[in-house]
Amino acid sequence: MDEFGEKRFEYSPSMLGADRILQASEKTERVLVPDEMKHLMFVADRSISTHSNQVKEPAIKKVDIDKPCPIILLGHDGGSYYLIPPSGQLRKLSAEALEAGRGVRALFAGISPEVDEWNRSMFPARDNGWCHKAAGLWIIGACNSKGVFNPSTADLRSVGVWRNETDQATFHSGNWITHQDGNSEPLTSYKAKHVMVGAMPINAPDLSPLPQDEIKNLLFEIGELWGWKRKVDSDIWLGWVAAAAMGGFPDWRTHLYVHGSRGSGKSKLIELAACLLGDLSGDVINDATEAGIRQSRNNQARPVLIDEFEPDDNPRNAARQDSMFSLIRRMSGGAGGRISRGSADHSPVSFRALGAAYVTSINHVHMEPQDSSRFAVLELKPLPDIREPATAMNDLDHVFRTCKKISRQFLGRMLQQSKRWDRTQAVIAAKARSTGADARQADTAATILAGLDLVLFDGEIDDLRMEDLGEQMAVLLADSEASDELSEGQDVLDHLMCSLLQLDHGLKRTVRELITAIAEKNALVGIDDPALALRRYGLYVDLGNQHLALRAGKSTATAKIFADTKWRNGAHASALLKLEGVVRPKNAIRLGPNEQHRVILVPLGCL
Repeated sequence: MDEFGEKRFEYSPSMLGADRILQASEKTERVLVPDEMKHLMFVADRSISTHSNQVKEPAIKKVDIDKPCPIILLGHDGGSYYLIPPSGQLRKLSAEALEAGRGVRALFAGISPEVDEWNRSMFPARDNGWCHKAAGLWIIGACNSKGVFNPSTADLRSVGVWRNETDQATFHSGNWITHQDGNSEPLTSYKAKHVMVGAMPINAPDLSPLPQDEIKNLLFEIGELWGWKRKVDSDIWLGWVAAAAMGGFPDWRTHLYVHGSRGSGKSKLIELAACLLGDLSGDVINDATEAGIRQSRNNQARPVLIDEFEPDDNPRNAARQDSMFSLIRRMSGGAGGRISRGSADHSPVSFRALGAAYVTSINHVHMEPQDSSRFAVLELKPLPDIREPATAMNDLDHVFRTCKKISRQFLGRMLQQSKRWDRTQAVIAAKARSTGADARQADTAATILAGLDLVLFDGEIDDLRMEDLGEQMAVLLADSEASDELSEGQDVLDHLMCSLLQLDHGLKRTVRELITAIAEKNALVGIDDPALALRRYGLYVDLGNQHLALRAGKSTATAKIFADTKWRNGAHASALLKLEGVVRPKNAIRLGPNEQHRVILVPLGCL
């Protein structure tokens, strides 16, 4: 029995993971075996005399670890141990390094006197220091008690605005957490099921009141300085910026696409949005790739602003844009874009990004239906010339200075207003659905209009404010309906009609030309039988029933027309069925002598 009333037993130095002491084999160390690991730990302060080659017995300490701990212990996986030190960043240390104490001092060095005192009380050593080897062994034991931790699937959260377990907004500014009620705390004291990881600090929001008149005056100036195509477009722009300031808190996040001719002020406008959003959005990006955005914004909930988004003459850049649209599309809803990739050591690497995106270009880049349904699109006309150039420049400079001055208050106001977000967005979305919009169209419009209401007004939304949003809602819903008309099925049909078919004697004709020749009974030079030419590609024109039959299946001649598209392997059939009037008979139908196939029937009126 020792002075603490605890039993002791004999251990050798190698069993403790200590340094090799070859000449001390005749003397064993004593290690305290605690009844409860959470209340006791042992620190072996061992010194080796270079003159006597003897090992000093360790000093046994009974340490209470219920005192505030400056590190967050997460767990272990495959011989690696994960923790968040006082610096806030996720760290991964091997068992070998921790057993030897390598890299342990770096976790705590230079943080604060309080952290140094905690180490001395937990892992005392001679000369009023602390033992980094003992600290490493303690980290191993504590992480083992936490269980397996997989960083690829863990809910890691870095800079941005997040929704916590109680549906409240928290602003993560790198090393500090600010709550919607105004309370704040350091990163290491924040406790939740998810893991807040540290990053380069950004300016925290200022929750002091932001005069509403200042926002309304700013909105008026923005409406006057740019050549908006519609008078409500400046309201839509400000609504998007306000919603983007909520980061990943909204369950649905609408993106913004602004296009216009050269000299329309697109770049200045996106810079103004960056100025108002401050550090939350970071700098405007004018040359990006999907991988660059995915890696630089990993586990962040903040908007991304991309200027000069138009493609150039390099066809490879078109594919780069498609991949960025794909990422932006995934950032829209719920937990955002979750992407998993393999690595050289065969371990998975996961990425997550969520937030709203703002892109600009001279020409409106074509978007797929699934992308356009997530965007609000604004067009800028040439800058108005109602003011003298010097006056316009001074007014523009004043707007930028105002945005820079109120940026932190703007973020603080939206953080405070987040308690009204869910109900406001739901009420506006319900109003949009009552006008005939589908759920996606309603959410896309309601996100922007909820941001506009929250930044301009206090208190719950009422019928009068809802009525004031009517014109903006009508514009947003009309745009979404126009994009919906360009459905997947229509894209497939357009591709089919423009496809150039290889015929006999080196002749080439489009599907549209051949169908028109059949319908109008016109002759084509070099083509004796247009219907026969189409049948070779699985296409059959039935003038009596007024439909075009296309063979279904991934191995048909028709499928080969779509071989180099996203509708390959027979996917063209399911896309065409989205068009009104297109049907797929349950059974195969007879299309001619000795020809009976399963087909898709497209009314000739759709062509």
